Amino acid sequence: MRERVLAIVNLIAQYVLGSEETHISEQELITELMAVGFEADEINDAFSWMESIALQPSIQPAAEPLMTFPTYRIFNEQEKRQLSTEAQGFLIKVRAMGLFTDEVQEEIIDRATRTADDPVTEQEIKLITILTLLSRSSSLWLREIDCFLENDWVRIYH
Repeated sequence: MRERVLAIVNLIAQYVLGSEETHISEQELITELMAVGFEADEINDAFSWMESIALQPSIQPAAEPLMTFPTYRIFNEQEKRQLSTEAQGFLIKVRAMGLFTDEVQEEIIDRATRTADDPVTEQEIKLITILTLLSRSSSLWLREIDCFLENDWVRIYH
């Protein structure tokens, strides 16, 4: 069931990002998802999961230092258990590319580890990253979000 809920979250994200409308109703999304074969319980679980991620409090950024130096995040033992190797690699990759700050990375890791019963997969960390970035400022991150969903790493550099 977890895979189907993630598939629903992925479809919702793609639908929202691909829509030219300024407002998309929840009912329209539900109708569309049920039309492609998802059950009401699965759709409800997906919305609940997205809501729980989005409603988690943001970590307030510290004052920007005068000079910034590249930093490298080392995962502690608990984080290593809760984040799959692929999820850790994704976070390292996008942070090394400079797509978000250390504070945003910490917020993503915090949100992921608070919601995980099983190790968080790469797809799940991508969705948590998307939801975190959207909760901060959706218009600034649309291109990056689209690249994450499509695994299009070449386009993100251009």
